[in-house]
Amino acid sequence: MAGALALNTYKTYRTGVTTGITTAYTVPNGVAAIHLYSVVSNISSGIVTVTVYHNRSGSRFEIIKNARIPTTDSLSPIGGSLVLEVGDRIEVQGASSGTMNFVISILESAK
Repeated sequence: MAGALALNTYKTYRTGVTTGITTAYTVPNGVAAIHLYSVVSNISSGIVTVTVYHNRSGSRFEIIKNARIPTTDSLSPIGGSLVLEVGDRIEVQGASSGTMNFVISILESAK
């Protein structure tokens, strides 16, 4: 089948965390997605705080709000699988810029 989408595709996305709300992942058209794992890492020399959101159709829901991460530590903000629909977004926001990194792993399945 030339041009057919792969049935299952594993993907990883990375972004730096800023004081603005940053979209780390958006579910593309034609797929269903499952969040497998995500982590926020503190790369600074102090305690940082982070908020992670699930956004569906412009309705933003806080998954974790103002979570404190100690120096050189990390936090998994989503404790397990999360089913995501077309257009859903995972977003991240920090109390400071340049102090955290966010990594998310996703399984996309063709519809």
